[in-house]
Amino acid sequence: MKREGAKSKVLSSEKLHIENKTLFVDLKENEGGRFLQVAELSNDRRSTVVIPISGLAAFMEVLQKVADTL
Repeated sequence: MKREGAKSKVLSSEKLHIENKTLFVDLKENEGGRFLQVAELSNDRRSTVVIPISGLAAFMEVLQKVADTL
């Protein structure tokens, strides 16, 4: 979703520490629309997943199904 030179605006941001990982959960907006960005920082490596706002409800449903199996 990120384009070369595209600026995104942070609408909401949360930070979570779990064991040796730091997770950043950001709701952002750019010219393409709103999206959820989840970034993981672990051992100086950063990985990022971007979910378009149109898929957020489905993503949350899947997370809830996985959580229900715990």
